[in-house]
Amino acid sequence: MTKDKLELYALEGRSFDVATYRGYGRLSELASVSAPDTFDINRNPDGYQRDVDKQHAISAYRYASTGEGRLGDLRLWPEIVLNVRDGSVLSIEPIQKTDGTSLVKLTFLVEKINKANPTPQVARVDGNHRLHFAEGASDRGWEPVQEMTPFLLTVGLDIKAEQALFKDINDNQKGMNTSHLDHLVFRSKPSGVMQHEEPELWIAERLADDPESPFHGLIYKGGVKDQGTQRFIGIRSLKNGIELLLSHGDALRNLPGVDKETAQYLLILRYWEAVERVWKTDWNKKSLLMKGVGYRAMSIVGGYVIDRCLANGATTVPDMEAFVSRTQKTKLDSGEMLTWDSQGPLRSYGSMKAVGHLADQLLKSVSGIDESTVGQLAVA
Repeated sequence: MTKDKLELYALEGRSFDVATYRGYGRLSELASVSAPDTFDINRNPDGYQRDVDKQHAISAYRYASTGEGRLGDLRLWPEIVLNVRDGSVLSIEPIQKTDGTSLVKLTFLVEKINKANPTPQVARVDGNHRLHFAEGASDRGWEPVQEMTPFLLTVGLDIKAEQALFKDINDNQKGMNTSHLDHLVFRSKPSGVMQHEEPELWIAERLADDPESPFHGLIYKGGVKDQGTQRFIGIRSLKNGIELLLSHGDALRNLPGVDKETAQYLLILRYWEAVERVWKTDWNKKSLLMKGVGYRAMSIVGGYVIDRCLANGATTVPDMEAFVSRTQKTKLDSGEMLTWDSQGPLRSYGSMKAVGHLADQLLKSVSGIDESTVGQLAVA
């Protein structure tokens, strides 16, 4: 690439109804000649793309530039899709034709491209987040990304056709089930590595597989859904609950020793055994105890209960059960007593804010004055 020209080679063909050019280019070069058609009610009211998600774009840059975030040793991206709206910025020169396929040289006239325009001359139909920081970012000390990536180029599509293709591409890209992805991550690394690098996922997987665990056989890990089995929670949700539990249990989170994750697992296992004993009749798929709001709120309570048991030096299942049993007497702000019935007083609790609020109400029941509390006050 010179200052005024970018030359790329591509194969000319068709993808369904559209003439296309497919080739390879450096990420920084593809970024330099293209821009998104971002909706802006003032500057670009006819745009169709959402504003860039900066964190997503940062993750894309780090993956491309350093490999950060990759699961294995290899990296791979699908095609960047661009549409040349302004034909004056591109010349196409046939090079060779074999068996009906043409090799062409694409020359972008960089000096004619004004990326300050609110509407792009070369639009990013798919791949905007991958290209957002590809030219580098001097304020962050980031260099341009020189890695090669495949691209698909269309020429002269009108904006309505381009917008329709953008919708079709995004509508037909079904997101991967998050539990499926987490389980793939777990399987891809040795257990000892997972234990220290991603303890929440390691603990969640053990809770799912341990025959002594109340979650055994009840966790969905992705893939085929066995209709004959009652799966309560996905492995992603289970992991998220472990994260909440550890974040609310200071003593639990900071256990000493090189193998603290095993000790954390055993304490967390005992806690959920206590919950299952206390709420036995609600340990089922229909109960809100096993839905997002209930499971997450009880996870927060778990951090507190385990910390109290550690402080008391009494960490058996019955010790934890003594605290968990108090949640049965939880009185909600509405004046109603806690039930996990899906049609009960918790039916409107849906957000993470509601999870925190429910956890606060549960903890009021759990943290009442008792012998251990008085003992701690006397020491203080």
